[in-house]
Amino acid sequence: MGLCTRLKFSIEYYWTFIQPSPVLVFGILLMFGVMGGMIANRHKWMPTITAFMLLGLIIGPNGLGLINKKMMDASTILIDIALGLILYKLGNMLHPKAMLKSRKLLVMGLSEAAFSFIAVLGLMLAMGYDLLLSIFIGAIAVSSSPAVLVHVAEEMNASGPVTDRAKSLVAMNNIFSFLIFSLTLPFAMTNEETSLGSMFIMPMYKLFGAAVVGIIAAWIAIRIARLLHKRDEHYRFAIVIGAVMLTLGISEMIHASALFSPLVLGIATRWFETSKHNLSRVGLGEGGDLFFIVLFVMAGAKIDPMAIVATGLVPVLLVIVRSCGKFAGVFLVSPFSGFDGQKSAAVGYLLIPMAGMAIGLAATTTDMLPTLGASISSIVFTMVALFETIGPFAAAHAFRMCGEANDEEDEEDAPPPKDGGGSAKQQQPAFGPLATASAIKSGLQRALQAGKPKKDQ
Repeated sequence: MGLCTRLKFSIEYYWTFIQPSPVLVFGILLMFGVMGGMIANRHKWMPTITAFMLLGLIIGPNGLGLINKKMMDASTILIDIALGLILYKLGNMLHPKAMLKSRKLLVMGLSEAAFSFIAVLGLMLAMGYDLLLSIFIGAIAVSSSPAVLVHVAEEMNASGPVTDRAKSLVAMNNIFSFLIFSLTLPFAMTNEETSLGSMFIMPMYKLFGAAVVGIIAAWIAIRIARLLHKRDEHYRFAIVIGAVMLTLGISEMIHASALFSPLVLGIATRWFETSKHNLSRVGLGEGGDLFFIVLFVMAGAKIDPMAIVATGLVPVLLVIVRSCGKFAGVFLVSPFSGFDGQKSAAVGYLLIPMAGMAIGLAATTTDMLPTLGASISSIVFTMVALFETIGPFAAAHAFRMCGEANDEEDEEDAPPPKDGGGSAKQQQPAFGPLATASAIKSGLQRALQAGKPKKDQ
């Protein structure tokens, strides 16, 4: 213990002479994230997200201090990019017309969102908390974590109706959460020294400004995609990344919501696109994995065990009540939705994780309502730490429960192909340095193939 303490003090002293750099933090997070992925691969019971967060906690301010709070604050752009990519892909799951036509999806989304909101609100009021603070916590509790769902689904190669339904519900939850939060914000600002115009204009500006930015970026991306020829198809990935970065950059420049705009970008892209140039089907691949690693290692570094203990049982009770609300809302409409009990339970488990949107909304209250925001942040950040700890296990259990998981254990039991080859999914590792090498190799092969005459293909 004494050695660890001396090592931490030495690292903190060394960092005082170095200017924080997002590039340096990016490299540290990736290296330790890969180590976490290797640990998870050697322990089949451990989801890689848990390993990422565990390594983040060890190297973070509450661990060895290899990454301090100042460095984390200087590297928020990395988290914005990671969340932007995830929210964009989640928005691709929702087509506005299809969502409105799918009564089963709409009813289930409204049901589980309403139950979780009412359950959390009721518990907060029963414990004697202020009405506005309770509404804010309830609104934030409606949100679900897209990062955990998307990452665990890709890690386990999960696909099917439960996976698709859960992704759509997570997107809807984040939309509902942002809307309830934005509608509540003006009433909270009456208690602050804020003008009447700012009370209503600022929240609506963040909401509609983000929507406009996302729609315009989607329109630009689709217009560029329509100019592509067959030989230019590999540029679709660059268009997607460019659209996400453009959306985040403009949102930050005009002070719109950088959480809502990439979600709208994904929805609008799905709405505007044609089958000829389908941007919503462009996968992020191993390049997206880099930001997944950074996101979860950084999330682990932000966990403060002492703060969790200091908040007492309130966040624990809220975690339990919110989870029960999600399950109750799903099971209530399961006969109408066509899902049996097992599939409904799997959907409930997949809605448990809560992270990105919750953190962003809590940070917004801290910026706009400092007094109220401090109380909200202490509760929400502890809830997020608990949800991010149990979330990966819940998601993995859900995919196996509904039979949609096709992870490595299943692939190892399958007989090898006769030609000694195998599918890309079997051969390419999901994470780590081998994944990056595989991505480079695949890219070179595609480039060489694209350069050949058609008769040689």
